[in-house]
Parts: sequence; C-alpha cells; structure tokens
Amino acid sequence: MEPMEFFDCNCTIGMRGIVNPGSFYKAEDMVKRMEHYGIKKAFVYHSMAREYNASTGNQMLMEEILNYPSLYPVWVVMHHHTGEFPEPGILIKQMKENNIKAVHMFPAVHDQNYSIAGWNCGELLSTLEKCGILLMLGLEQLSWDDLYDLCSDHPGLRIILTGVNYRIDRNLYSMFEKFQYLYVETMGYKVHNGIEEICRKFGAERLVFGSGMPVYSGGAAVGMINYARISEKEKRMIACENIETLVRGVRL
Repeated sequence: MEPMEFFDCNCTIGMRGIVNPGSFYKAEDMVKRMEHYGIKKAFVYHSMAREYNASTGNQMLMEEILNYPSLYPVWVVMHHHTGEFPEPGILIKQMKENNIKAVHMFPAVHDQNYSIAGWNCGELLSTLEKCGILLMLGLEQLSWDDLYDLCSDHPGLRIILTGVNYRIDRNLYSMFEKFQYLYVETMGYKVHNGIEEICRKFGAERLVFGSGMPVYSGGAAVGMINYARISEKEKRMIACENIETLVRGVRL
C-alpha cells in the first residue's frame, strides 16, 4: 500500500509575539518538518499578517516561500473601509496575480478587532464567495451565532473552521446539517470517535487535514488520521483529496 500523502491546510511561518518553546518560524524549517511527517504540501500564512499588518505580512510571505514549491500562500484579509487594505475588486486581481486560493481572517477583539457582519465585511465576503476562495476562520475568532449568520448570508462561501476543540459536536452537527460548504480542520478535533462519527453521519468530505504547525505537532495531527477507524479511502479524502477538490473549485 502506498504511504498516505497529506496536504496541510493550516500552517504559519514568521516570528510571533509569543514564542512557543520548541516551535520554529522559518520556511526552510517548515519544509523539513513536513518531510519528516510525510506532509507533501501545505497552505501557509505569515504571522506578521496576523499580528502586525495584513498587507505587509502577505508580502513577506510571498518573498519567504518563493523557493519552496511545497508551500502554498494563504493571505490574511480584512475589509477595506479604513484604507488599510484594498477594496475587494482590487484584492481579487492581486490574488489572481499571486495564485492565492485561500485566505484567513482574524476579526476577534484580541486579534485585528473588527466585525465580520455584513454591514462591515459583506462586500469582501461576497467577493470571496463568488470566486470560490477558501476562507479559514478560527473558532476563537467568532461565536457560533456569528458563524451561523455568516453561513446563512453567504451559503456558497467555502469555510474551513480551524482551531476547534473536543466540545463542539452539539453545535457542529446542526451546522453541518444546514450548510454544505462548512468544513472542519482536523487538528483540534480530538473528540472520542469524533472523526469516525462525522464520516458516518456527514461523510469524510466535511473534514480537512490541518496541523497548526509550528505551534502544534505535525506528528500528532498525522497520527489522528492514520489511526482513525475509517476506511483507507476516507483517510485519503481527509489527508489531501478534500482540500485539493476545494482548491480546484476556485475561480480567479
């Protein structure tokens, strides 16, 4: 049997304000860890785009991963109203020029501090939805009610929920029933038999592999999929096929 190939949907490079012991920040170190764990490709965003300035961090990302074809750029985006970020039409042109297929948003008070509601981010979200861009949002960035409103207002928007925890099923299952384009990154989903139950109830296509490196362990994330009690086909879907299918749906 061929070894499982992994496409990581959620990695970070760049120095961070809070240094986690044992972590790393350079692109070359990310690639070395990926090779060690059998992760062939990874979506990465830059810490400076989250912690300092989105545009500056996105530019730094493009420069730092230039010589690493296994690293795929993810931009951090926000609304344009304050002039800190380009308006959606210009942004999409820039994304097309740089082959950007996925974005992160960090609207929480402890991050970039803005409302993701339609009156503030509606134009941006509608543009991402129209183009099939993948939107990654951490569960720490918004409430379940915020997520419900977002999915309701933009039913075609592909949303990958990251940074989840083991106590989300009582909300997640209802959301999965209502919104077909909501997906969950596997890294934080440490629910007892959780992966198995989602595959049974909703299908393996709702799960996307992610590690959260360098803050979290790539080995643990890979192990969760390799040792899940699901079929080899379902494992391959989660490991790489689901995210590749989503990427093919991007229309730039």
